[in-house]
Amino acid sequence: MSDELDEIQAIFFEECAEGLAVAEQGLSVMAAGDASKEVIAGVFRAVHSIKGGSGAFGHAALLAFSHCFENVLDEVRGGKIAPTPEVTKVMLTAFDILADHVAAAQGVAALPADGAALAALEEVLASKGATAVAAVVVAVEPAAAAAEDQFGFTPVVAMVEEFDPFGFEPVGVALDDLDTVEPMPWMVRFGPSRAALANGAEPLLSVREVERLGGTIISVDSSALPPLRDLDPEESYLIWVLSVPATIEESAIAECFDFVAPDSLIEISRTVAPEAPVTVVVPSIVTPSIVATSIVGPPTLVLVEKVELPFAKPGTVAPPEARAMEPVQQTIRVDLTKLDMLLNLVGELVIRGSILSDRLSPVDQERVELPELARLTREIQDNVMSLRAQPIRQAFSRVPRMLRDLSVETGKQVILEVSGETTEVDKGVIEKIGDPLTHMIRNAVDHGVESVAERLAAGKPAEGLIKLSAEQKGARIFVRVSDDGKGIDRPRVLAKAIEKGIVSPDAVLTDEEIDQLICAPGFSTADTISSISGRGVGMDVVRSNVEALGGRVDITSTPGVGTTFTMILPLTLAILDGMIVRLSGQRFVLPLANVIETVRPEPGQVRPMTPTSEVIELRGQYLPVKRLTDLFGFHSQARRNPEESLVIIVESETAGNVGLMVDTIDDRREVVIKSLDQNLHPIRGLGGATILGDGSIALILDIDALVSSTGQLLQKFPLKGLAA
Repeated sequence: MSDELDEIQAIFFEECAEGLAVAEQGLSVMAAGDASKEVIAGVFRAVHSIKGGSGAFGHAALLAFSHCFENVLDEVRGGKIAPTPEVTKVMLTAFDILADHVAAAQGVAALPADGAALAALEEVLASKGATAVAAVVVAVEPAAAAAEDQFGFTPVVAMVEEFDPFGFEPVGVALDDLDTVEPMPWMVRFGPSRAALANGAEPLLSVREVERLGGTIISVDSSALPPLRDLDPEESYLIWVLSVPATIEESAIAECFDFVAPDSLIEISRTVAPEAPVTVVVPSIVTPSIVATSIVGPPTLVLVEKVELPFAKPGTVAPPEARAMEPVQQTIRVDLTKLDMLLNLVGELVIRGSILSDRLSPVDQERVELPELARLTREIQDNVMSLRAQPIRQAFSRVPRMLRDLSVETGKQVILEVSGETTEVDKGVIEKIGDPLTHMIRNAVDHGVESVAERLAAGKPAEGLIKLSAEQKGARIFVRVSDDGKGIDRPRVLAKAIEKGIVSPDAVLTDEEIDQLICAPGFSTADTISSISGRGVGMDVVRSNVEALGGRVDITSTPGVGTTFTMILPLTLAILDGMIVRLSGQRFVLPLANVIETVRPEPGQVRPMTPTSEVIELRGQYLPVKRLTDLFGFHSQARRNPEESLVIIVESETAGNVGLMVDTIDDRREVVIKSLDQNLHPIRGLGGATILGDGSIALILDIDALVSSTGQLLQKFPLKGLAA
């Protein structure tokens, strides 16, 4: 019985963590000026849930504090206390104490001193409380009232009496709440043209791309399909109709059809929302015999009794039986270790498929349906990864509160601009970027953004701007923290590094290498140690944590303009599509998501620009070319002529399109990523390793690190961790 109780209590603490995240986000929104009913209600529900569970498990201190906090939120929710900035500030302080109480209940922290916070909450209740309001009034605009008077009716005031036969709290919903309509899903109609099929296009590839975005096939229109005797095998007769979640950008859907012939049918539109029913609750007809039904879907007033007004459309209120049949989304909690085990098994399937592909001839592969097995394995992998995927909003939610505290402590004025919150990444990545994100934000405020006087003297706005963004590009996630501050003082950084013995006095470093010095252990340019910085551990934590995930940190800075820190992280920690290439007899994996095209150079097409740089002329443009054998120091063999090699044109984040010269291309494969950090140590230019079908090991190339390098990767950098 004790084990069962412990398991239930563990679930309670998971719910506490979720509730605290919701409450923090809601309070941050309130502090920013949005004190809408939905936001306040969300914070109230979160604190209410924590209070209920704490009482069930006997956490008396947590119960007492959350109960007092809940009382204030209830008064704010009911409109009896205005959510002024002063009240919101008290609630933000109370939230911190509540989080400490939860940690104490878990046994990971000491019991917090909550006397001052409780006194502040009680003061809010005593000074801001008003006479209890007996009813929830639905405000009627004067124009609306006048319109009703034309029909000879007196404006109706909807009220909810205090009737509670089932132990539920009465719920009042204002008509204003119905104005907010959630965006409807996208409706996509796709019909390939005859020209598309003539060019060898496969319609199902585009359909599957839409499905990877979360789309589902609703129907396939085959009404144009003629009898068999009239069937033209080169003509397309089918039209796919798909539904795509509203959260997906229209541009992302359109990209799925980039390579479809332009005369094909491609329609992307919003589905039309059904007209929302309006129901008015009249107090005189509330009786104990009426049962409120649960509401599923768009917001609707709780149905107590239907009142049809003469100016209302008939039939707008669905009967309770019809609503009861609507599907309800169900969730289940799964231990992450089980998902990790499932993901590892999928990886083993990929390796076994690679072995079969190596050992079987093309004819035998078709006979045993190996391509179909590979497709099914890929779908299983995508579904497992979707189970682990979470919006990066969870990691971003703590930043607004952190910036407010830092602004108070430093006296600097800072504005936060956030984008890409809905970008989904592996849950393991989200859990491990919290600390790096914290240190980068603190560094941006303390060292990047200038004081108000300095900014005004430099002709800048008094408020500093910090941009926090996330986006997916190929198989990588780019998380950026940028500021419009003074930039990195490189001479001072180099002098401090020499003073601390991190680099030798005669070292000659590029701007990129000097910028990376701020990530060295123990490095700091702060003159005094404060609660924000000065100990030289912050940026070291950033680099260490990111490299442990198989990623890297890029730093770009312009004096007087600002600095940008970019965490480049793997989208998944498991599997990627790769191209097997050879360099001096050794096999490497080049991520296929970065590849644009492959070129066999003709004589004179690759030309030297300097003794150490080359370019390739391609359709009237000149692109830089990098020999991977030179970057990795493979000089044991004679230098190959460009005509004997292949140039792979890749797209990079830092340098645009670049040509990478390799000896040959062996194959295209799905490969399982193995971390170098766990098995060796991080090496710039390599994103991991994999096991090929014959059991040999191949290293996975990091495209962005390769194209931004100016010399041999294995000998370039003076600091351990920046290179091998």
